[in-house]
Amino acid sequence: MTIPRIRGVGLLGLTALIAALLISLTGAARVAAQDATPSPEAVDMGVCTEALGIGEAGDACVNIIHASPDAPAVDVFVDGERALENLAFGKASGWVALPAGDHKVQVVPTGMMADAAVIDAELTLEEDAAYEVAAVGLVADITAVVNQVNLSELGDDEARVRVVHASPDAPAVDIAVTGGDVLFAELAFPKASGTRTVPAGTYDLEVRVAGTTDVALPLPDVTLEPGTVYSIYAIGQVADGSLTVLPIVSSTTGATMATPTA
Repeated sequence: MTIPRIRGVGLLGLTALIAALLISLTGAARVAAQDATPSPEAVDMGVCTEALGIGEAGDACVNIIHASPDAPAVDVFVDGERALENLAFGKASGWVALPAGDHKVQVVPTGMMADAAVIDAELTLEEDAAYEVAAVGLVADITAVVNQVNLSELGDDEARVRVVHASPDAPAVDIAVTGGDVLFAELAFPKASGTRTVPAGTYDLEVRVAGTTDVALPLPDVTLEPGTVYSIYAIGQVADGSLTVLPIVSSTTGATMATPTA
């Protein structure tokens, strides 16, 4: 059942990206979206409906991500109506447009009603802004985290990337150019990096133990496409071998993509 106020579902999807990456995010159980930290590199965050090709002028845009490794599939209620059904771990809803303003978002085990919510969040969505809303942490401590996505215009040969840490038992890491500079430092659960605009192309990167040059994981041949924004989530757990990557890939040019999955 789709809530009447949701407009223009736009599906996003996956271009060739990283083989494995140790990163994602978390925050407070009840969180206002306006408190999400914007990209430090730019005040202009773009107009999400234009960048994603969904909704109407003045709407906000939302992508819901299931990143809680031991939680069952969930349904999502928006403003008291069931808006999304059977979202499994490692899946993203794809982008939807919502009217800007205040919204109540509740996450329940699939098939249950809103009064069984394991997450109950009041979100304030700004006009034209894009937000990723992630359910993170183990189910005993499951919480909702909101991060704004920078969809401002990129140059013809530019891409934008950030990494986020949602693996509850993964250690703190640095992400660096192979043998070179650190791009994202001291990423620990439940942290999210800022975003960086970089030349599109293929990179050799490595995951290091935070604060050292010890390589925990080489990441060769990381391809970043032009005009594309990447939020790279590492989800799952190290202990049980379920650690995996969920790249959320967004266009800044109104392109419609396929929904990313792990």
